[in-house]
Amino acid sequence: MTLPFKAVAFDMDGTFLRDDKHFDQQRFANLLDQLTTQGIRVIVASGDQYENLAKYFTPAMINQLIFVCENGAYVRQGEQPLLVKTLDSQMVAELVPFMIKELGITPLMAGVKAGYLSRNLSPEMMKWMKFYFPKHVVVDNFDQLPDDQFFQISFTIDDEEEVKRLLAQIESRFPGKVKATPSGNGSVDLTIPGVDKAFALRYLLDKWGLSNSDLMVFGDGGNDVTMLQLADTSWAMPNGGAAAQSVANHQVPVDNNHDGVLVVLDDYLRKN
Repeated sequence: MTLPFKAVAFDMDGTFLRDDKHFDQQRFANLLDQLTTQGIRVIVASGDQYENLAKYFTPAMINQLIFVCENGAYVRQGEQPLLVKTLDSQMVAELVPFMIKELGITPLMAGVKAGYLSRNLSPEMMKWMKFYFPKHVVVDNFDQLPDDQFFQISFTIDDEEEVKRLLAQIESRFPGKVKATPSGNGSVDLTIPGVDKAFALRYLLDKWGLSNSDLMVFGDGGNDVTMLQLADTSWAMPNGGAAAQSVANHQVPVDNNHDGVLVVLDDYLRKN
């Protein structure tokens, strides 16, 4: 029998990865081989930097995978960038001082060349950010912006009501120029309006001559909603948020800590 999809995409944190940031490498390697042998495109779709995503996989796996990074602003296959979308430079030059001076937010800037981290971050936050940005530069301040183009700008605040208040001010100051996307772990990504995981997946589907009916996706968070809506077959994690669960048409039977994505893929391969 033939598998009922021709491309499969999965989010990483809270979806593919266990909470300890590991997964069953041997099991996934076997599944990946079976899927690619059948011509299935396998896509990692995350808000993270490419270098952070690639560190989880072996070179052989990387050669078989397509990476949708930076919430859809950067798509890469092997050594080849397929899609690069960056924020308007003038808008960034106004947004960053506004965030720092008027809102009191310390930004994290995800650039094409590197991620840029403020030296003023707490030791705990610095360690956390360096984990997510293996390719990074620590800067004294953002009075002068790094010589780079930027995929997105992020910040982390635990208080949900405070996040809503800050986002309202950003959207009022820059209407239609930047979109706020929750990415989990209390983090918010300020991204290019219209550019998200679904945007990148539509680009890939068009490139491959496929349609929504050929796509299956897995996700757990707010930045997965658009790709869950895009795919005809969508799976939300049982540990995921209400937004993801409300738009998916299936629920994974076990959570990320029990390799839910691999369980579902295994089941498809056994039956087809």
